[in-house]
Amino acid sequence: MTRLQQSKKIAINLLAQFGAGRIAKTSVSAALGMVALTALAATGAWADSLFDEAVRAEMLKRADGRLAHIESEYNDIFIYKRGSILALSTRYRTGTYLESVVNLKDPDEMVLDYSQTIPVSLLYPQTVQRVLMVGLGAGVVSTYLGRAVPDLQIDVVEIDPGVIAAARKYFGVHETDRVHIVDSDGRVYLNRHKKLYDLIVLDAYRELGVPFHLLTREFYTLVKEHLTPGGAVAVNILGNTKLYASTIVTLRAVFPTVDVYPVPETQGQTQVVAVATPGSAPGAETLTERAVALQGEHPFRYPLPGLVTKRAINPSVASGELLTDDFAPVGLYEASPLRARQR
Repeated sequence: MTRLQQSKKIAINLLAQFGAGRIAKTSVSAALGMVALTALAATGAWADSLFDEAVRAEMLKRADGRLAHIESEYNDIFIYKRGSILALSTRYRTGTYLESVVNLKDPDEMVLDYSQTIPVSLLYPQTVQRVLMVGLGAGVVSTYLGRAVPDLQIDVVEIDPGVIAAARKYFGVHETDRVHIVDSDGRVYLNRHKKLYDLIVLDAYRELGVPFHLLTREFYTLVKEHLTPGGAVAVNILGNTKLYASTIVTLRAVFPTVDVYPVPETQGQTQVVAVATPGSAPGAETLTERAVALQGEHPFRYPLPGLVTKRAINPSVASGELLTDDFAPVGLYEASPLRARQR
């Protein structure tokens, strides 16, 4: 069993031990910041610490079990620890949903598969300098990207002050001159700011899923208006539901090209990372060339060329309805399994 498989097993056991439920798409985001106790090199791409190592060291000393329960305005947040694995989860009714997981002994390990896949979206814009992430979680993805590519400017928008506080207190997430945390609703932020981004990552969750106002044609249109020429948007989606099909349909109503990257199934649940572009997406050869070049320039733990091979080009969906501000039955669609076969 590999170290990553061991970490995943521990994370799954956390849920089994502390509450019945499922592993969900990271919230906030998600999402982001792998913990680090190991000393950082004085030079190189990983030299700039994007988290407080002292906080991570202190968490590693804590006994296993529940470390905190935070009742915020938006979520019921729990922090669990088992060995070197620290998890942020939320609870809704009787379900526990694992949102973000870090390995306190390895700052560059991303335990959840979907978070390993999101960096493939860096290959769609010709160049990436500015990234917006909607959803923070424990800072897993933003920290990983910031450590791998030191010249990235990353804005992370998180609506829940409780999540931000937990990320700082237990996971050591903090702001730097390159990574900024904004306390705001993602849609409100886009409405109030004119800044353009090369890549926008949508990974915001509340309770059982994505808030409906972040899934509609009007919202995706707003996102499109904040992309630089040639920019792209990455969306974390729960698979095998009618909401997945409707999300793809809605994305295609705004973006002519939507590629999907299936994520390995965890506890019977599938996820998909969709990457949408306002124009034609790069072809397989171009994506592979960019992946090899970027991997050669930066030390991505999960090799980009391997991620490209998972790509499905404009996949067909069996069913799905356009989601708008006037019609977005997200809760119903998320609970409805997608029965027809997809390609």
